[in-house]
Amino acid sequence: MLAKTRIGWLAAALCSIVGIHASHAQEAVPSALQPPAGYTVAFTAKASGVQIYKSTAENGAVPKWTFEAPLAELSAPAQAIHHYAGPSWEAADGSKIVRDTNTPVATVPAKQAATDIPWLLIKVTADSMPGLLSKIGYVQRVSTSGGAAPATPPVREGTTVGVPYTATYVFYAKSH
Repeated sequence: MLAKTRIGWLAAALCSIVGIHASHAQEAVPSALQPPAGYTVAFTAKASGVQIYKSTAENGAVPKWTFEAPLAELSAPAQAIHHYAGPSWEAADGSKIVRDTNTPVATVPAKQAATDIPWLLIKVTADSMPGLLSKIGYVQRVSTSGGAAPATPPVREGTTVGVPYTATYVFYAKSH
């Protein structure tokens, strides 16, 4: 009886490990979102915030949701990072990175649901202030949940909404 219990427990543990491995495989980042050779992960941060949308209408057309900006807090090593329009990321130490507008953003649809914002790879430039973000060259947004524009169209032009989202941001620095 004890042997059967141990075998059953071992089988359950093995299935659990295989299940964990499978869920991590589903979260694998596509090659389109990998930074160029010569960059390595500096750190990873969890984000919680909103994606802000504003209803717009052109020449009397039916209003639609237009993305305006993110607004989120990231939990990073030893300090918080504020994420806002630009897109920009600003650490508590004052260091800041902003999207390099000369480089297109790589985008891949989220893997879970239509209500999840896409995964991204964004080339960034740092300002001159030293700190946590001063060596960062790329930011990758993965494992998103929520944040997509509301499914219901807006009733009037000018309405602003914040749609909650979470994501993981991976910050890449040039390898030495």
